[in-house]
Amino acid sequence: MSENIIHPEIDQELIAYIKVKAESARIVKHMTSKTSEESMRARLEASGESVTGAKALLIKMDVRDVQGVFAVIVLPGFKKLDSKRLKHELKNRIEGLRNFRFASPEEMAGQARGVEPGRMPPFGRPIFPAVAYTFIDKALLDHQRIGFNAAHFERSVIMDTVDYIEIVTHDGIFDCSTGENA
Repeated sequence: MSENIIHPEIDQELIAYIKVKAESARIVKHMTSKTSEESMRARLEASGESVTGAKALLIKMDVRDVQGVFAVIVLPGFKKLDSKRLKHELKNRIEGLRNFRFASPEEMAGQARGVEPGRMPPFGRPIFPAVAYTFIDKALLDHQRIGFNAAHFERSVIMDTVDYIEIVTHDGIFDCSTGENA
């Protein structure tokens, strides 16, 4: 198994899914990038296009009577998660929610088909069927185009935000970020 591709079938499955559903999508190969800032620079160098990164955070929720409920939270790469806002929104949407925390690397691997931190694309179902929810920060809608990794440190997808919103199976869009520094 290559150091840069944990599960090539996920990479290929994601790219195939996106190419069929989003005409604006473009696949970009670039230098290894493991952070939002590195990815932004690598995408710009490889594509000549400056786009906002879509950062995907996997959380584990403590929900009454249910073991291990996971959700992907998607926000602009330069923003920071506002935990208080997120908890308020989740409590209004998920009955019995008590609390949440970031998933551990082991939990991420188990729920996201072996993907490790830094490689999580901004998708839940159908690519990651064990991830129950996908929520999107409203701030992402302020950007015409977004870029994100394709479960790969050296490959990204760049696409129109409107196409992303149309093809992602999401469970809500609301404010859950703060500031401009992650």
